[in-house]
Amino acid sequence: MLRALVVLLLLANLGFWVWSTGALEILGLAPASERDPARLGQQVHPDAVRVLAPSAALAVLSTAGAASASRPATRPLLQCLEAGPFSPAMIEAAERALTAAGLPDGSWVRTKQELAAQFAVVLGPFSSRDALQDKRGEIGRLRLPVEALELPGAVAAATPQAGLALGRYDSREAADTALAGFNQRGVRSARVVMLRAAGSEARLRAENATPEQAEQLRSFSAAALGAGFAPCAPSPR
Repeated sequence: MLRALVVLLLLANLGFWVWSTGALEILGLAPASERDPARLGQQVHPDAVRVLAPSAALAVLSTAGAASASRPATRPLLQCLEAGPFSPAMIEAAERALTAAGLPDGSWVRTKQELAAQFAVVLGPFSSRDALQDKRGEIGRLRLPVEALELPGAVAAATPQAGLALGRYDSREAADTALAGFNQRGVRSARVVMLRAAGSEARLRAENATPEQAEQLRSFSAAALGAGFAPCAPSPR
């Protein structure tokens, strides 16, 4: 059995060698030829190939470059810019400022977001930076999170006073519960304040501004627009 297999392999190799040399070409059993004139037969429209003089080649390249320049430019990258937030009483004045600046109607949209009330457990206000830092160090030794913030009403004071927040909460009940927990951990001077009442805020958004429009929007300095236009904030998930 093994002898027959060896003989079969020898015959197969011999047949392949005879085929690869082209000896069986008369029987139509020859490999594809890679020599001329077989290669000439594989050309596609060889009559379309022309050899040009250097001056003629330059003329063709110039014509191709002019045709490419005349094609429509790539669509500019659009940007999303927004201004705000504005209170319901301020949004009308902001839109009038845009119209007066020459921005066409329809190039921006008004967006509205409902805001829940926000409460915080705070310490302060502190009349000096040293007092604030001392209290921050005291809270740090208790291993409690702390955040510096400006307490409501401090802006109207002659010398703005800062405070520290131990946490922010969406309801008075949650803030009161947190305050009780902080008292148990040794914080005695904390209190609950409302940082923001429930309400709504609006923004002016240009969602598909061209580079030229974006430059114009960023250049607006009307007082009614506040800090002006900036890249749109990511939408909340």
